[in-house]
Amino acid sequence: MTTFVGITAVFAQTITLTFTGRDADNHFVPFNRVEITNVTRNWQETLYYPDSILIMNKTGIGENAIPKGFALAQNNPNPFEVTTRATLTTSEAGEVTMEMLDMNGRMVASQKFGEIQAGVHQFVLTVAAPGTYILTARQNGKTSSIKMVNKGEGAMNRVEYAGVSGILQRKSDPKGSISKPFNIGDEMIYVGYVNTNGMEHSSQTIQKKQWVSENFVLNFNLTDGQPCPGTPTVTDYDGNVYNTVQIGTQCWMKENLRTTHYANGMSIDDGDTLSSSNYPYYYNYSTSSIALSQRGYLYNWSAATRGYSSSSNPSGVQGVCPTGWHVPSNAEWTQLSDYVGSRSQNVCGGNTEYLGKAFASKTGWNTSDNACAVGNNQSTNNATGFTGVPAGGCTGSSFGDAGTYAYFWSSSKYNNSQNLKSIRYLYYDYVFLYEIYSFAFPGYSVRCLRDN
Repeated sequence: MTTFVGITAVFAQTITLTFTGRDADNHFVPFNRVEITNVTRNWQETLYYPDSILIMNKTGIGENAIPKGFALAQNNPNPFEVTTRATLTTSEAGEVTMEMLDMNGRMVASQKFGEIQAGVHQFVLTVAAPGTYILTARQNGKTSSIKMVNKGEGAMNRVEYAGVSGILQRKSDPKGSISKPFNIGDEMIYVGYVNTNGMEHSSQTIQKKQWVSENFVLNFNLTDGQPCPGTPTVTDYDGNVYNTVQIGTQCWMKENLRTTHYANGMSIDDGDTLSSSNYPYYYNYSTSSIALSQRGYLYNWSAATRGYSSSSNPSGVQGVCPTGWHVPSNAEWTQLSDYVGSRSQNVCGGNTEYLGKAFASKTGWNTSDNACAVGNNQSTNNATGFTGVPAGGCTGSSFGDAGTYAYFWSSSKYNNSQNLKSIRYLYYDYVFLYEIYSFAFPGYSVRCLRDN
């Protein structure tokens, strides 16, 4: 898919910019949208799939035509899935309030935006539940409303400012155009966006002075949430095959371990007797409603790490993991959560610590009414592809917490304690990926991390 931007510059010279998306393997990537910013003239345009043409009429520096009136244009797309955009035209400056109500008159989102100048402005709308909504803009005693229809399920309701905009002219509708200032040599920024597996990815940013027509290739790193390059699967001693997932620079198993042997062939004792012991055991939570292929076995810390501890990154503790893989240290879990929190598509409610949903599987959790909790609106879970299932745990005397908790061992001691070990867990009613401590004898899940 190729997108063209036509900019009519001074002296009637036309600059044509052609954008093509490519992934890390140089495969073609169709854009969801391309954002184009003129840094020199302080404006932004967004082009959406399918191919679109933006015509810029020459106005000269600082000669933008001032729009007339106050009006919301119909959101695009409409109907939509969770996210859409609306354009507001205003002929005067002033504070703008955007309100979104459902058909029962309940306010689901309201946001005030400071001194917005006369012009054409874009807003991104996110809606949590399917239904029909009324969006109303208010400024200086003026109001304008549109009706919108959402067909998808999202994590939250919100209205965000997306910048100064022009009128998008599509090939199928060549009637409209807008004047925006552009001069040869203006400083421009180009960024592409694409959605894969429910996640939005941005391309690398290109910033340069634009002197001539040019063809651009925007490169996307689409490995997040995808099988690890070169290692799409890994096999344990028992012949179990696990999918992998790339998250940042780390390659993780996408499923909980379920081997009964170490990589050298040594067997691990079955802990069916449920004796509370630090002797290496694995446990089969057979009464769980979650299939073994998803929940995996539970291991006490001695079995998971073979009794070795490490706080290093990488940990260097192979433990129960296949050759070439290891039990992650607390530092490696922290690296994972820090990276995930740095990606806006992974956080809920705009809080970089609300990461639980990004790690949790889309099914199997108890239901929660708390916004951004793992068990709330589970179809929006698993933005990272980590697929954490609520496998529960074994205390050494009984099984429990299936559907409620997912526990994961680390190879690290907790605050250098001889008796306490660091673990990570997800809870159906909470919003975080928690770090906490445990004694060594309970049975928890193991996720292996590939050696660098």
